[in-house]
Amino acid sequence: MTATLDHQDDLDAELDRPRRGRTRLLWLTLGVIGVAGAGGAYWYTTQEDGGEPADAATGPAATAEVVRDTIAATETWSGTLGHGDALGIPAAQGTLTRVAAADTEVTRGTELFRLDERPVTALLGVIPMYRDLGPGDEGIDVEQLEANLAALGYEGFTADDEYTDNTAEAVEEWQEDIGATETGTVTKSDVVFLPEGGRVGTVYGDLGAPVTPGSPVLDITGTDQVATLEVDVADRDLLAVGTAVTVVLPGGTETTGTVTAATVVESAPTAGAPGEEEEPSAEDAVVEVEVALAEPVDAALVGSPVDVVRPVDERADVLVVPVTALLAVSGGGYGLELVGADGSTSVVPVELGLFADGRVEVTGDGIAEGDVVGVAGR
Repeated sequence: MTATLDHQDDLDAELDRPRRGRTRLLWLTLGVIGVAGAGGAYWYTTQEDGGEPADAATGPAATAEVVRDTIAATETWSGTLGHGDALGIPAAQGTLTRVAAADTEVTRGTELFRLDERPVTALLGVIPMYRDLGPGDEGIDVEQLEANLAALGYEGFTADDEYTDNTAEAVEEWQEDIGATETGTVTKSDVVFLPEGGRVGTVYGDLGAPVTPGSPVLDITGTDQVATLEVDVADRDLLAVGTAVTVVLPGGTETTGTVTAATVVESAPTAGAPGEEEEPSAEDAVVEVEVALAEPVDAALVGSPVDVVRPVDERADVLVVPVTALLAVSGGGYGLELVGADGSTSVVPVELGLFADGRVEVTGDGIAEGDVVGVAGR
C-alpha cells in the first residue's frame, strides 16, 4: 500500500545528514527511504545562508506544475481468475463410456457422464441423493425429485413427499427419454443434486477407463468469472463482502468487481504429544476472498494471475505535486523549490499529506495551484 505520513519518522531519519557550506540541493533515489509506491527521487537541501534564493546555477533540472486534484492511495493483492470453488462429482464402479466436455453448461437434466452406458444426470436441489428411491418412499428428497420431474415437463403425479406408482410411471418416461433402463426407481448413483446450475470444470476420467467407487470423474464450478485470493486476516475489513474493487487483468486491462465471499480459514492443528494437538495459530489464519467480475472477460484468461485493487484512502480537491519535487530540509520539515516567472527560485515550506502513485498532497501558505516547482532530473 502506498505510504502516508505514518512514514514521516523514517523520512526524517534517512534525510538527517551533516550540513556542508552554503545552500545546495542534492537528490537521492527513493529506494533508500520508506515511501512505498512513491517511486522516483527526492531532493535534499542543506542550509547555512538563512534560506535566501538559490543561485541560477543551482536551479532545477526540470519542473512540474502544482495541480489541484483528487489523490487516492490503494492496496493491491494477487489473485487468480477462475470460476470459484469446484464441486467434485464422484462415481460408482464401472467403465466410463461418456463424459461431458469441459465448459459444458450444467443445468437441470444435464447428462454428466455414463458408467457402463448408464447415465448420471444433474438435477437441482439442496438435499444430496443419499438413498435409492422407489414406490412407497416418503421424504423431502422424494419431493425434490418430483419437483425436478415436473420442471422437466413430466405429468400424471403430485409433486409431494410420497413416491407413488404415478411417480414411478413418470420416472419410467424420463428414463426412456434419457436412454436409461426403465425401472421406475432412481438409485443414488443415477442422479447428482446441485444447489444451482454451473459448468463442467476439470474432467478427470478417461473414456474407456475403469472407475473406482468414490473417485471423481469431473468437477462443477459456477458460471460467473471470479477472482480468488488469500489475504492476511488483518486485511479482511478492507475486503469485506460487498466491497467494490478493481481487477487488473494480464496486459493491464481493468474491470470492476465486487467481493462476494470472505472466509477466515485456520491452519490445521499441529500434532503434539500423543493424544494432544496444538491449537492453530492466529498468525497462520488467512482470509479466502472471492471477487465476482461485473462483466465476463476473455475465457482464455481463466487461470491467469490478476491483481485486485481497492482504494484505502483518498483526498479530494487538494494540491498535488510529484514526489520528486520534495525537498527535505536539514533542520526538519519539507519544502518545494518554487520557480518564479523570471527564473528565480526559493524554497517554500510545505506539510505532506497522502502519497499515491508517485504524487504527494502538499499544503502551505507559500504554494498555490498553477505554481511551478523544481523536480529532480533523471
